[in-house]
Amino acid sequence: MLRNVRTFNQYRGHRRIDGPEIEPVTLCEIKEQLRISGTSEDSLLAMYVAASREQIEEMTGLALITQQFRLTLDKFPNGLRTWWDGQQTGAIGEIEGANSFNAIQLPRYRLQSVDEMRVYSIDGAPTTVSLSSFVIDTEQQPGRIILRSNATWPVALQSANSIEIDYTAGFGDTGASVPNALKLAVMQMAASLYQHRGDECTVADAFRISGAHSIVQSYRVARL
Repeated sequence: MLRNVRTFNQYRGHRRIDGPEIEPVTLCEIKEQLRISGTSEDSLLAMYVAASREQIEEMTGLALITQQFRLTLDKFPNGLRTWWDGQQTGAIGEIEGANSFNAIQLPRYRLQSVDEMRVYSIDGAPTTVSLSSFVIDTEQQPGRIILRSNATWPVALQSANSIEIDYTAGFGDTGASVPNALKLAVMQMAASLYQHRGDECTVADAFRISGAHSIVQSYRVARL
């Protein structure tokens, strides 16, 4: 029986568009860790904390403090819902399951909300999509946008970057919302960058030698 080919991979753009407004580790906390009392190196320490948080987020897929991101796709998932002969054939778990081709995973987690979805027409005009046709799953990691039963994906005709999804992710708005283990990883990594400044120690080196790598392992989500 002829059918469309499943699309497992497609071009995805992803970037931060807002935040975070603060860091999970305060300047006072990192200075206490390093036993620094003066203020002359405050800017340097703040940069090390931000660089450490960014590296941990990149390596784990997490967003520690609340931030907004934009996911850009060429097209919506294409799977067993589109048979050439008009029939849906296959196991019901594949056709209707939340982990099949009726869901979009959002790269950064923990997902707080999906804020807006836009599709672009063939001439590049954007249309805001109602989110009522979707279930927003904030429990799974990564979070998902799941197409409701009997609903269909919106029409997106632009040849590239035809879908934009803005969403918010993070543990919360303050450092108190971030698990202590992750705060410790940021602190240890920032301290390592400070202690090895001038030694050609990169952010990736600090992630490994500071112990941050081992701390965040339990927060990484395995990808199949």
